[in-house]
Amino acid sequence: MRRVDLAQRLGVSEETIRLWERGVVQPTPGRLARLIPVLAIEASLWQQEPAATADPDDDLPELARRLRTERTALGLTQAAVAERLGVAQATYAAWETGRATPGAQHAARLAALLGETEGAVASIIAAPLVVDTSGWPQLGRLMGARRQALQLSRAALAEEIGTTSRTIMTWELGYRRPPASHLPALARALAVTVEELVEAMPRRSAPSRLGDLILARQRALGLHSTDVARLVGTTEPTVSRWINGHSRPGGHNLERLASVLRVPLGQLHDVIGGTA
Repeated sequence: MRRVDLAQRLGVSEETIRLWERGVVQPTPGRLARLIPVLAIEASLWQQEPAATADPDDDLPELARRLRTERTALGLTQAAVAERLGVAQATYAAWETGRATPGAQHAARLAALLGETEGAVASIIAAPLVVDTSGWPQLGRLMGARRQALQLSRAALAEEIGTTSRTIMTWELGYRRPPASHLPALARALAVTVEELVEAMPRRSAPSRLGDLILARQRALGLHSTDVARLVGTTEPTVSRWINGHSRPGGHNLERLASVLRVPLGQLHDVIGGTA
């Protein structure tokens, strides 16, 4: 089955399939449910998108977790709890998401809400945010370590850079890469350089010299990899291997490739020779 065939059966783009295969992004639970029977693979072999398996706020400070748990148990809105505590709803929301910490003047009412002594509440407020990065990829370990050093929850970091805590989680767990547009703000929020973030990000396959030429000619001629494969008389995975330097075309395929790309055969020989 070619990538284009799989993409058509799932109702996604061929580029989406390519990104799944390279591990740049993961299928959503809905797409995963359709992908498994198409490929006849056991569901237990797949790692699902965190949307179905994890809570993005599972690293909240202890007070934030206690407040959210207690409010949920009482069936109250944030506005109702804020009124009990004598603070603005925005202030309470910041406490519950770990973006701010209550002052000592609020300890008595917080103790009454949580059923604790004022001393116990003071200890809970003082408890530092601990981020367990074990098993995380390199970028996640960097982000987690910086969040812990700065005492930033995912929600707080997300608010600073204009995204969601779930997005922060997908970056930290390696399901997705931060887009270039977010890197400057992310670097500022974590007090690191953009270069440090880029260095920690997973590497994408770099095209070979032949791959650079193929991609350049595809763009110039308005072709896709599927078009090149069809016109050469081979498969798209084969063209992908040529692009990424995992194999080289030879003989008849090389001649057909030169014709399809409208370049001299000698130029392809030169490029392939330069990759040796």
